[in-house]
Amino acid sequence: MGTWGVGVFSNDMAADIRDDLRDLIAEGTSAENATSRLRDEYGIGEGGADDHDFWLGLAAAQHSIGHVDEAVRSRAIEIIEAPEELERWQPKDRKRRQAALEKLRERLSQPPPPPKRLRPRVQVDTRLESGQHVLFVVDGRRVLLRVTSVSDDKGGRYPHAVLVAWNGSDRQLRKAHRLPAVLDPTPLRKDEALGFLLIGEPSDPESLSVLPQVVDRRTPRRRWESRVVTKWTDLGRHLPAQ
Repeated sequence: MGTWGVGVFSNDMAADIRDDLRDLIAEGTSAENATSRLRDEYGIGEGGADDHDFWLGLAAAQHSIGHVDEAVRSRAIEIIEAPEELERWQPKDRKRRQAALEKLRERLSQPPPPPKRLRPRVQVDTRLESGQHVLFVVDGRRVLLRVTSVSDDKGGRYPHAVLVAWNGSDRQLRKAHRLPAVLDPTPLRKDEALGFLLIGEPSDPESLSVLPQVVDRRTPRRRWESRVVTKWTDLGRHLPAQ
């Protein structure tokens, strides 16, 4: 599973656990039973640094909604105080990770809020399919996106798309499937396209315009694509300046 920062929820496991916990509580499951079910589902053992993200994420998620299993809170405190937690991080990240852990310890030492009544999560969906090209207006600017895949998980269906290098003309738009993807300005890998996992609210915006052009064997391809997770309405924050 991926990690993109030092925060408690800046990794796939903790982020997924937060959503899964809310789903279980919304179904009427107790905090203790939810802990047991999640522990089985994620294959968590008795100890080891590989389990730290699970316990820290679960403790933070439980505390925030007021459904607390005391054993989880205690396990999280033990991890925060154990030297193994910082040792698994690169030296350059340990100071910031320590600050994140201290912030979590402070939260967990306070009484949780009253238990929240949660509603079942609304499933998101997309009508888009891999290979399509779509136009979307962002802050008054028309952008061209190429759908590269569609993922499916507990939360619904989400399109993955890359930003296409388009000059804004209708003439060039007729050859959308011949245009290359924009390179990510801060790539992790060489030849990485600027890409997004687009979250519906709960579905695609009605303003999306799907073009007739689709990907074929002559479509320029990048070897990699980044996948910034964003809502459609927040996409403009992640686009390069014109």
